[in-house]
Amino acid sequence: MTLQNEDGRESRRPVWCSRRAQYTAAVPMASSRLRSLTKLTLLLGLPTALLLGLFGVGVHCGVANRDTVLGFERDWLGMDVALAAKTEPVKTEPTTEPVKQVPTPEPVKQVPTPEPVKPTPELPSLVDTTPKPMAAALTTVTDPVPLTLAPTLPLPDDLHGRMAEPVRIRVKVLVDPEIVDRRPDWIAYVQRHVVWASEVLEKQIGVRLELRGVVVWSTPGASSASLQLADIKRRSRDGSDLLLGFTSHGFTDAAPAGATPEFNAGFALVQVNPASRAPHLRGILRAVGESLGAAAVTDPTSEAWRTGSFMADVRAADSEPIALDADSRRRMLEHKSLPFQVKLAFDDSDEREP
Repeated sequence: MTLQNEDGRESRRPVWCSRRAQYTAAVPMASSRLRSLTKLTLLLGLPTALLLGLFGVGVHCGVANRDTVLGFERDWLGMDVALAAKTEPVKTEPTTEPVKQVPTPEPVKQVPTPEPVKPTPELPSLVDTTPKPMAAALTTVTDPVPLTLAPTLPLPDDLHGRMAEPVRIRVKVLVDPEIVDRRPDWIAYVQRHVVWASEVLEKQIGVRLELRGVVVWSTPGASSASLQLADIKRRSRDGSDLLLGFTSHGFTDAAPAGATPEFNAGFALVQVNPASRAPHLRGILRAVGESLGAAAVTDPTSEAWRTGSFMADVRAADSEPIALDADSRRRMLEHKSLPFQVKLAFDDSDEREP
């Protein structure tokens, strides 16, 4: 500042005033603005940088510990979150090739020399290993009875109740090997005769036959009917009520089945009529009649013989209708509900099947 003295001369000595001097000169603004911007930057930028840093650190920690964070949210906060599947880090194999180990050769095993097999001496077999013939499947019989049936006779009043009582007789049949050789359809042949006989017996006495089995008769060769019946009685019935033997021969001697007042006979011989269209039909009817207590009619002059009763001549002509005399019918009706004989007391065989 330049001052003037009292004599009007200028003086350049500084003058001190009691109050602060008022500078009126222009003050440069660059430094003050820089300071202001610096202060503003520090005031706003430092908290922002701190927040961004904290956010970045949180994001990094969240990504690095994602499974732990998700587990905490699921287990402690109860949030429904799905954990990411763990991925195993890819293992980098060394580029150097591994040293190949040469396998140690295994010692050669010595195979023991097999000892010669000693032949086992054959022992006599105590069990019969001969295959047993099996019964073939039965078919439905649709053929009608090939012979004429005589009308049934009126029944006395005391037999109506027995006639109305249905009875089923289970039948097993032994077949002569000669019949098997002559008839390829021998099983169907037996079945037809049993069905036809059942139709006749149902009309006459209310008895139905049920075929349970058909087998080959291994040793039927005998010179008389009584010997063949004796062989039948040594065979097993296999749960059937009546065992019948179909023979290919006709015999002149009598072979009664042997029914008793307490039991029906369980075994009977069926003779043949070779000239008939149904060779064993009359024979099976007569055999069932004898097993139910009726006696064979042997008098050619009797009325039963002349009227064609099936309890009479087995070789009757097909022109004669199949009938049943009154006396035989009564006996069969009175016996139809009786039990059949059990194993015979004199039979000590093992009841083996042929």
